[in-house]
Amino acid sequence: MNKQILLIFNNWKSWIENEKRLAFKTSQSYCIDLKSFLHFLSDHNNSNVDLTTIINADEDDLSSWFYERLKKGLSHRSNARALSSLKSFFTFLITKKLIPSSKILKIKGPKFLESLPRPLTESQTLKLLDDIKTEKERWIMMRNLSVLILMWGYGMRISEVLNLKLKDFYMEDLRIIGKGGKIRVIPIENEINIFIKKMIKECPYEVKSDDFIFLGKKGGKLKPEIIQRLIRKIRNRLILPENTTPHSLRHTFATELLQNFVDLRSIQELLGHSSLSTTQKYTSVNKDHLREILEKNHPSTDDL
Repeated sequence: MNKQILLIFNNWKSWIENEKRLAFKTSQSYCIDLKSFLHFLSDHNNSNVDLTTIINADEDDLSSWFYERLKKGLSHRSNARALSSLKSFFTFLITKKLIPSSKILKIKGPKFLESLPRPLTESQTLKLLDDIKTEKERWIMMRNLSVLILMWGYGMRISEVLNLKLKDFYMEDLRIIGKGGKIRVIPIENEINIFIKKMIKECPYEVKSDDFIFLGKKGGKLKPEIIQRLIRKIRNRLILPENTTPHSLRHTFATELLQNFVDLRSIQELLGHSSLSTTQKYTSVNKDHLREILEKNHPSTDDL
């Protein structure tokens, strides 16, 4: 823990004890949780934790940390308290104007804690995409479909998709700026490239090389809330699982690769994970799939 983070940690500890008046044991538990999370972030990113690391912490980091804790034998109840500890810390950082906002504070406890990544089935994904195609305004339809295809077909985060600029598309490659400004380049299929270029031509606003390609109706950069709201409406309309979000498409991409026996290292590269431990959480999802296969094909005791 560097000097800046140590100072922030001590100030937060004082804040929860004196201003929030947490009980001594609760305060101790919160401190243990936060130290554990900061240590995890350091290992996870192979670097010392600073404010930038903390600002960039998101759902992927949190679910990976919780998964590691579950593997060590800690309970969902313990993770629920740990989430409260982190929310307290991030609330302190925002209150003291050390960071502008945090994705951690938007995470809802019980549903998030109890589930590993839950992918959509192929049928559910296709229904989702088909529903997108019913949009009457052609440019909006092509825009929304492009966003979802990049998440499902290439495992991109919604923030990565919406940050794409025209110059990020090469002949056969796509340049992605991931968390913490880390760049990865992945191959992109020609037909997807062509479809996105057609979408740009349909756009009522001029898109130059250094411009974002996904725009809102008024010409500004498309906000993630628009896509999140769209998925929520479709989810309710098609009665898809309650935890279906844009991020579910990224989970679906990773799980489909595992089901096709793609190695974890390659999946890590495609997803832009700093640590293989983040990618490993998908193996538990894949075990469920393998268990289903065994149950269907394994001889029953009646056959013995």
